[in-house]
Amino acid sequence: MATTDLRIESATPSPETSSGDILKFGENEETFVLLRARRMIRQGRLQSHDLVRHTEYPDIAVTAVIPARNEATTVGAVVRECLHFAARVIVVEGGSTDKTAAVAAAAGALVIRDEGKGKGAALQLAIRHVETPVCVFVDADGSHDPIDIPLLVAPIHAGTADHVTGSRLMGGSDELHGGGDEFLRFTGSALITCLINMRFGVRLSDSQNGFRAIRTDVFRHLGLSSKHTTIEMEMIMATLAAGYRLAEVPTHERPRAAGYSKISLSSPFTWLSYGWRLVEGLCRRRTHNDAA
Repeated sequence: MATTDLRIESATPSPETSSGDILKFGENEETFVLLRARRMIRQGRLQSHDLVRHTEYPDIAVTAVIPARNEATTVGAVVRECLHFAARVIVVEGGSTDKTAAVAAAAGALVIRDEGKGKGAALQLAIRHVETPVCVFVDADGSHDPIDIPLLVAPIHAGTADHVTGSRLMGGSDELHGGGDEFLRFTGSALITCLINMRFGVRLSDSQNGFRAIRTDVFRHLGLSSKHTTIEMEMIMATLAAGYRLAEVPTHERPRAAGYSKISLSSPFTWLSYGWRLVEGLCRRRTHNDAA
């Protein structure tokens, strides 16, 4: 992929700033967590002293990749939270007009500037700089909670999956319901997932969630070409067609903390792009992969 004016920036992580205040990770979950923790203690599946361990160690095998454009309000807090669970964070800054790059670098991310061609192009650019065996893709707007990163990478570490997607149908979403745009997103996602399931003989619940983990070598082997948000479903179909193992875990999608969606549902190009990429993916010839 050709790029112009590629620059890489990094900085020492800065202290928490006010941007973290708007990302209410874990808000209103106290009762939910406590009741289930108490039940696990009664069942002997959890020890009470486990609940007072506050130290989290970043997984040295994981790099978190965050595509971001005009997300200065939230990206710093997302980077800092990811650094609790990933050894390295890469932010691909796609032509922002705000201070997204500076905020991300100050929070401790490696910042790569690209041409702003889209999310898919950003992920394909970032993978060139990933040096760990596993990468996790996280949105910059605060809708993905990085605390779920260990859940996503666990099947890969266990050797039971090569690509793990977060399911909003299993984990819940605050973004897929409520209005016309949400209805279109949910309906379109359900239709695409249904067609993928029929074509590849699987039972996925969510093929469109951008929150996912994948073996770095697998991502590079898939030969992805989507430049936009169609990268998610292309990644799913390419994984299945190539014979790699795909898994789902429940992850919860929170409301966007700030900014705006970069997907325009009123644009005919959006629908044409999704339709073309879907047909192309469904027509992929299935192969057996000995490395899977």
